[in-house]
Amino acid sequence: MLAEEDKLQKKADIEVLQTWLKGDRMHPLVLPKRKAYRIEEVLFPNLNAHMRHHLSYFVMAMISKIPWSRVKIPLYRMMGVKIGKGVYIAPWVFLDGMYPSLIELEDGCSLGGGCKLLTHENTSDKFRLGKVCIGANSVVGAFSIVRGGVSVGANVTTGIGSIVLKDVPDDRVAIGNPARIVKPTKLTI
Repeated sequence: MLAEEDKLQKKADIEVLQTWLKGDRMHPLVLPKRKAYRIEEVLFPNLNAHMRHHLSYFVMAMISKIPWSRVKIPLYRMMGVKIGKGVYIAPWVFLDGMYPSLIELEDGCSLGGGCKLLTHENTSDKFRLGKVCIGANSVVGAFSIVRGGVSVGANVTTGIGSIVLKDVPDDRVAIGNPARIVKPTKLTI
């Protein structure tokens, strides 16, 4: 049984989350983990919210198995992902199902096979939730990971297997783990 102080803190954490979700979501939300209750009790305060979460994850996982981008895109849009025109999503791409509405893919971007766009991060001491935006005409390389709360600018290329932890400005190339910005702005082959 929670102490009165812990009940109030849990209620405050739920309100912070709800306010953030209704706001502009420009900056990531970080909630500290509490010893008195699990973070899942804040994220999913009732059975209905918990079931919606698992259903969303299941549907997003099933969509990711579809090999055809033209079939996946309308399904992802129905799940809340914001997708522009001319977007290509390769097979085995993982779009985080926790909050699909936090993912935005601008016109003409491409997601390489096996890349992951994550909207949340769960560590031993905190929970982080953030929007992911991939700019127009950008390419996220195969098997790359983009962290929640990160914006990849327009005309950006992330190298294969890169882990993007910070925003990448327009017209850049980001490679490595963690990804670092390199010049020139075009990859040479």
